[in-house]
Amino acid sequence: MNHEQIVKQSKSAYNQWCVQWREHAKIHSQYNMKPFENFRNSGIGKTAVLVANGYSFEEQIETLKKYAHNVDIIACDKTLGHLIKAGIKPKICVVCDANVNYEKYLQPYEKELNQTILFQNVCGNPKWTTNGNWADRYFYVNKDVMNYEKEFMELSGCTNPVTAGTNVSNMMLVLLTQCENERKQNLFSYDKLALIGFDYSWRFDGKYYAFDDDGDGKHYYMRHVYGVSQSGKIIFTSNNLNNSASWINLYLKTFNIKAIQCNRDALLAFGGWGKLEEQMQYRHKPTDAGRVKNLLKERHGLEDRLHWINNTIKAIAKDHYLASESI
Repeated sequence: MNHEQIVKQSKSAYNQWCVQWREHAKIHSQYNMKPFENFRNSGIGKTAVLVANGYSFEEQIETLKKYAHNVDIIACDKTLGHLIKAGIKPKICVVCDANVNYEKYLQPYEKELNQTILFQNVCGNPKWTTNGNWADRYFYVNKDVMNYEKEFMELSGCTNPVTAGTNVSNMMLVLLTQCENERKQNLFSYDKLALIGFDYSWRFDGKYYAFDDDGDGKHYYMRHVYGVSQSGKIIFTSNNLNNSASWINLYLKTFNIKAIQCNRDALLAFGGWGKLEEQMQYRHKPTDAGRVKNLLKERHGLEDRLHWINNTIKAIAKDHYLASESI
């Protein structure tokens, strides 16, 4: 989409949902708003496996179960329950939408979240926040071209504005990296970002979603685009899925973020193809995360000391100059 189309879409969404978004932001204002800076460099030495709700997630469930202990699993609202049922406790669960179904996707599992941190949009469904024995809760506000985030930051007290992705799957990648026009960064600094369920398409002979054959008929009536996968299989995608895939592909390329696509039948490869089993076995000196944290703290202290020294020298010089001029 061009700039004019993005502005039009942003205004339309705001006009349609702003009343509900305000209500949710006010509800979330009662919570402690902690900074995402607490997670900076925490992924050093490790792989984060981001689990979206495409069909390949179901096909790789046994691999996820086998190696989950060696990685950080990042879930979204609709994959959380499937992972828990498989005995996998995600590190983080990302929630975006104001109306994502609590009764279906969270309520059956709300007593099994003591190892999972909730990343909640302040405009998201507050039932996900007030229920569940979450290990912790962090909040963010979606930034957009119209700067609507300022209103919701003021209402909620949240100080974590984050670039708005096109869907909850994309938001997992955005939240872990947090690049924006003004700066390129990799906030969590995971050595590897492995993607499963990021299919943005479905096969002719396959399921639409993980653990869902046809997605309430979407398998058939959402066939807007036909294609052939890297492995030679016929695939379909919808206009919305195609746009979302293009958006995150552009985000990753713009900021030179390498995310590894672990499904060769997916619509796009993003940062390149890889086998999930191999990616999940990677681990290299994760204790370096603590070392880097301590070194950065030490550097900050040294910078403060240097600042004090420079100012003190300037003050001494000024004092002597004024003294010499007074006679």
